[in-house]
Amino acid sequence: MFNLAEILTLLIGCLLALVFIDGIRRALRIRKSKLKVDLIDLSSEVSLDFEEEWKQGFEENEDLEELSDPMHEEPDPDIQPQPQINLNIIHLNDNENFSFSESTLSQALVFYNFTIEDKGFFTILDSDQLPAFSILNGKNPGVFSEGVTSNDIALVLDSKNLANPVEAFELFVEVSQSLQETFQCNILDEDRNFMTKQMIEHMKHEFHERQRQLLASAS
Repeated sequence: MFNLAEILTLLIGCLLALVFIDGIRRALRIRKSKLKVDLIDLSSEVSLDFEEEWKQGFEENEDLEELSDPMHEEPDPDIQPQPQINLNIIHLNDNENFSFSESTLSQALVFYNFTIEDKGFFTILDSDQLPAFSILNGKNPGVFSEGVTSNDIALVLDSKNLANPVEAFELFVEVSQSLQETFQCNILDEDRNFMTKQMIEHMKHEFHERQRQLLASAS
C-alpha cells in the first residue's frame, strides 16, 4: 500500500505530465494556425492586386479570363449588388439625308420640355420637370455640337431610374413618332430592326408592370 507521501508524489507527477502534454498540444495548434494565416495572407495579396486594377476602371468587355480566375475570392454574399441599368432604345434613321442636328432637333422638339446638356445630348423632361429620357447622336462620337449632323439618332430611356415609368414611356413613344413624322425617317428598335406596334405594346406592358411594382412597394 502507498503511504500519503507517495500518493501525493504520484498525483503531482500526473499533474505535471498533463501540463506538459497540454503545452505540446497548444504549441502544435498555434503552429497550424500560423500556417493557415500565412496561406490566407498570400491569397489576399493576389485578390488585392485584382481589386486595385478593378477600381482603376476595367472596361466590361476586357479581361474576362482574369475575372473568372479561381485564385480570386468569391464576392461577399452579404453585399447587395447595385441595380443594373435597364435601357430601352429607339433609333430614328434617315438613309438618304443627314437631317439631324442640334438646331433641327431643337426646332422639332419645340412643343416638348427639354434641355441641351453641356455634353452635347438632349434630355426630355416629364410633367414634373424630371428627366424622362435622352436623345443622342446615333453616330460617333454620340453627341451633337455646332456643325455636326447625323442620319441616325437614339432615344434612350433607363426604366430603372424613373418616378413615373408609364408617363416616361408614353412620352418616349410620342416623341419618337413625332420626330419620325417631322423628318420622314425610319423608326427602329435597339437592334435597328423596324419597330412594330406589337413591340411597342410589349414594351408598354412592361412599363405598366414596373409602375405597379413601384406602387405596391410604396404602399
